[in-house]
Amino acid sequence: MGISHEDALESLHLIHDTATKTRRAVAAGYAGNLLILWGSVWFAAFVGVHLAPHRAGLVWSVLDGLGVIGTVLVCRKWPIRSSMMGSRLSPAARRMIVFWLALFAYATLWVVLLRPANGMLLGTFLVTVAMLGYVVIGLWSGSSFLVWLGLIVTGLALCGYCLIPAYLNLWMALTGGGALLGTGLYVRIRWR
Repeated sequence: MGISHEDALESLHLIHDTATKTRRAVAAGYAGNLLILWGSVWFAAFVGVHLAPHRAGLVWSVLDGLGVIGTVLVCRKWPIRSSMMGSRLSPAARRMIVFWLALFAYATLWVVLLRPANGMLLGTFLVTVAMLGYVVIGLWSGSSFLVWLGLIVTGLALCGYCLIPAYLNLWMALTGGGALLGTGLYVRIRWR
């Protein structure tokens, strides 16, 4: 008994739709919350640096620390695989954590080697590194919205750096923080 061409196509469409819905459900549960969290952190940090540029290191240290704590709290519900040896993070969750740790270790190394001339250059560099992370994760997971988010925020950061350097931090609060926050809200509301 063979399967018709139409039945095969229908089955493939069903598989594709199921995979898309699963990806979106996971994104709504985790990615949406993380984008909202980090969009809020970026918004507050960039505004804080604009208002108190001499305290930029402190502002970013405190807010990044809060972001990491928030990330741990959001990710505590990542899929856990049970085994006879106990529970542990899923392989995908472990890869994601290791990826971000490696990316930020390399970013730190690059900052030490390249020694950006000023805070604006350093900030723009770190934004583009973070957006590279979004692009890579988007490519890795098949999530085009993460790829586009990373590319658009990178472009906006470069425009702000080149065109309005005096207002770069406010620009990044609105465009970078706003893009992350807005995308997170969209994912949470639209994909639920």
